[in-house]
Amino acid sequence: MLFSEMSAKDALKTTKERMSRYQDEFLERLTAIEVDAHWFRRVFHTFAASFLFYYLLPEGELVNDIKIVIPIILVLCMSLVEYRRLRGVLNHQRFFGLRNYEKNRPASYLYFGFAVVLLFLFFPQQIAIPCILCASFTDPIIGETRYYLGKKKAYSIGFFVSLFFFLITWYQAEWWVLIPVSIIGATGALVGEARKLRFIDDDFMIQMLPALLLWFFWQVTIAFNVQILPPKIILPI
Repeated sequence: MLFSEMSAKDALKTTKERMSRYQDEFLERLTAIEVDAHWFRRVFHTFAASFLFYYLLPEGELVNDIKIVIPIILVLCMSLVEYRRLRGVLNHQRFFGLRNYEKNRPASYLYFGFAVVLLFLFFPQQIAIPCILCASFTDPIIGETRYYLGKKKAYSIGFFVSLFFFLITWYQAEWWVLIPVSIIGATGALVGEARKLRFIDDDFMIQMLPALLLWFFWQVTIAFNVQILPPKIILPI
């Protein structure tokens, strides 16, 4: 009887040890997956800067039509995929890198792509380029530095990074244009990133808010017969 009780205790102890070991292994794997997803999202952001090759496409009647149609088709395809995912037709687990809050709302990549297409089709490249660069680099830089330096320092760094993108895009403009445009653009990008909205992702706002602010500033100057847009920095091949 005593031997039987000791055997049962040993078996229970062994089972607990195995369960504890399996739990530790599961948590390690889960953490590894989360870290991989984290860096996947960061890489996606920086890769988006390559979309600027759009401005290298040659000009021509047929090519110009393609440059309008293709981006629209791509966004429509992404919208269809997201619609099917949200309806449960496509398994959420197949979409690597999605955050938990994106299970019941459109994923950030759709907002990102939609903003890029709007910039390509409706805004001059002098406005579109720095806005896309802010989404590609400022967003992940703020996200990474926030963990180590806190929000205030992270947003300060993000502001100067964004300021740099507007300065290099508008460097050929007059100084009285370059300074306000860079400040307006960087401020808009920072507010778009910092301000969290329920139904609109910051990947959309960090691009569209500075673009709209600069577009309004541009239209005001046009009303006074002043052209502030500098020469394009990316020309078709």
